[in-house]
Amino acid sequence: MKKSRIAAAVSAAVVSAAALAVTAGAYNAYIGFQTTPYSFRNDWTEANYGKATKYFDKFIVWGNNDESYFPQYEDEFDYDIAGYVLPATYTDVTIDADGTYTVKAEDLDWTADGANDFNLIFVSTDIPNDGTVTCTNAKVIVDGTVAKEYDNPVCDTTNANFNVSLANIWNDEIGSYGAAFPTKSLAIEFTITGLGGAAAVEETAAPAEAAPAAGDVAAATDSAKGSPNTGIEDVAVVAGLAVLAGAGIALTRKRK
Repeated sequence: MKKSRIAAAVSAAVVSAAALAVTAGAYNAYIGFQTTPYSFRNDWTEANYGKATKYFDKFIVWGNNDESYFPQYEDEFDYDIAGYVLPATYTDVTIDADGTYTVKAEDLDWTADGANDFNLIFVSTDIPNDGTVTCTNAKVIVDGTVAKEYDNPVCDTTNANFNVSLANIWNDEIGSYGAAFPTKSLAIEFTITGLGGAAAVEETAAPAEAAPAAGDVAAATDSAKGSPNTGIEDVAVVAGLAVLAGAGIALTRKRK
């Protein structure tokens, strides 16, 4: 009975540690871009248009903000920013382990500013930019078709958070985009390494053992006579439990 209870506790600790690791290592990634006439979705940290503002989930059109040019969007003009705030659908992702992820922008009026290229295409994340995480490859997907691939995309080392830059006309190392322009959707597929396999750590708890019948208890008691109880098994199990819990705590601290 004692060993059964400890074994069940160990199984529960494995699951708890795994859940803690996944939660502690869960980050967010967002698609970002700027067209040549400067219409955009900014980095999530940007003060005026980032995640903390009402503009982050919209398509901000600066390129041609004359109301006569956008009669269908007359009510969407925001004089606070001297531009149009148009609807959009963004698919952002949660990153909890190494793997391949996709962020996406769709349901935008890509023709609203007359653009046919991008100044910027990037992924912004809230992963701390401490040098442990990198992006090993990436793809720009336009209207469901791969338009451009990057074997070694440039990772922004100047930002406090980890970003992946696929087009930047002001950075010679990254350069311009110059590929297909979307009519329906813009997506970025990218592979992250360096976080570890938190998602793969999860285990299923072993089913609880049924309580033995009274006769089984008596038989177990009789069989134990003459065999000294050293307590080694219990100590080993408890030590293992402490290691699991400690691993969960260590992982939590690393991922903060």
